[in-house]
Amino acid sequence: MTRVFQIGLAIEAFLNIAGASTFVLYPEWCLSFAVASDSTTGAPNVPPSAAVLWRIYGVLVLALTVPIIQCIPDSEAIAEKRRIVFQTLIAGEVFIEAVLLWHIAQPEKSGFTLTALVLSAVNLLPALSWHTFAIYVKPGLIQSNSKPIMPAKKAL
Repeated sequence: MTRVFQIGLAIEAFLNIAGASTFVLYPEWCLSFAVASDSTTGAPNVPPSAAVLWRIYGVLVLALTVPIIQCIPDSEAIAEKRRIVFQTLIAGEVFIEAVLLWHIAQPEKSGFTLTALVLSAVNLLPALSWHTFAIYVKPGLIQSNSKPIMPAKKAL
């Protein structure tokens, strides 16, 4: 089962890198689908401050992907490492969902379209479900099936 978990981690890391790289390189384009259009021109009006914050979000996703990548290979105490990484991701995803739900309840105050807020909340659910399932429903997934790694013997 460890191999399936490792493949899941690799897929998650790949998707994070692909998505976050787009966020960092093309924030205006990403946000153009989410912000309300200008009433006179009909074009999306992406404020520069929103683009900067979107880039920062992308960088944070990339930063949180590093520990995911480090948890792919089996190593000593890997279950504990994976548990800490996934619990951190769960906490972040729960808080982001809370913020999104808050703004879904009052979209006119967010500057985003209701559709963009709902899609953001829905698109975060698979990651939250996967992390929660692996930690709380099927914790055996994070265990290593390989033999324990022995420390190298010291030569005299």
